[in-house]
Amino acid sequence: MTPAYLIVAGVGMLVALACTPLLRAVVVKLGGFDIPSDSKLHLTPKPTYGGVAIYIAFAVAMASATLFRSLRGAFRFSEVGGLLLGGFIVMVIGALDDHHDLSRPARLAGEFFAAGILYLSGVQMSFFWLPAIGVISLSPDISAVLTMVWIVLLTNAVNYIDGLDGLAAGLTTIASGALFAYSVRLPAQFLGPDPLAPLVAVALVGACIGFLPYNFNPARIFMGDTGAYPLGFFCAGATISMIGRFSSPGLAAGRVGLPLVFTPIVFLALPLGNFVLVTIDRLRKGQPVMVGERDQHIHYRLLELGHTHRRAVLVMYCWALVLAVGLVVAGTLPSGRFVLAFAAAVGTIALLTLAPRLWGTSPEETGASEETGASAEVD
Repeated sequence: MTPAYLIVAGVGMLVALACTPLLRAVVVKLGGFDIPSDSKLHLTPKPTYGGVAIYIAFAVAMASATLFRSLRGAFRFSEVGGLLLGGFIVMVIGALDDHHDLSRPARLAGEFFAAGILYLSGVQMSFFWLPAIGVISLSPDISAVLTMVWIVLLTNAVNYIDGLDGLAAGLTTIASGALFAYSVRLPAQFLGPDPLAPLVAVALVGACIGFLPYNFNPARIFMGDTGAYPLGFFCAGATISMIGRFSSPGLAAGRVGLPLVFTPIVFLALPLGNFVLVTIDRLRKGQPVMVGERDQHIHYRLLELGHTHRRAVLVMYCWALVLAVGLVVAGTLPSGRFVLAFAAAVGTIALLTLAPRLWGTSPEETGASEETGASAEVD
């Protein structure tokens, strides 16, 4: 079954590679530029709406899965339709927000509407198994609330992290790749027949990899909210499909299955952690939760620490890789060896993170050469 998944990822990558420059040409011709402002890093207008290419690549990759008998079963139900329709809705919301800033209530209303469509299509949190507690069965009302809140939370969390060239696409690639690797190793009783989670994850990986060459610093096109919202929405759909449906602990899974309900938080720790930290900071300062200062975000603090634009993104990639790979291999290594390797990796990345201060390099010295390539807006 793995070769079929790899082909789906390849299709998404090739479509994104081909579609993005064509989209950029259209955007440039129509004048769809992200204009610099005090809340943004880039100094010259940049083409935006790159999320349209990501959505097209994802949709085509998903459609290509119908060519494989082993993957075709995921289309027997309405989940895929709900995922694509809801993703299209949040993409349109993002495009409208990129073109003319929407009010916060309007954005949230549209996001909850899209989340409701995904819930009604069958992507729902229904069961959880927790160690020492057992199976938790959610009532329809609680299931609907938790599902929709998680979808909206993750949609905005990925948008919050889209502040530097290639950051959101790269972190989504890492998180989705790890989610795919983790989900295909789970026993059948966890995901059931014809699982949706690995298919969505691998299609996301392909679409993001194909978009990254045009979006990495210095970016030739921004994804904008047009792309950040669908990425978060699709990640939410994949994680719900993986954790919210099983009704047994699956003892055969050993340590692989034990932390299953917590895996989305680990795989998406940077977007979620950034969202939580920024929200707490804004509440503490009495600022609106959805609008605030640029330097509140983790990636902007890395710039202040002295990292260049590109190096700040790579540091974030490294942290995401350590967490994602650590969780994937946690059940395959002896405990002592795993703890030692994980501690060594964390220590190495921590040194890289603090390197500018340890070496006494100022932000001005490291950031000036790449400032013009910086990308998106605060939120």
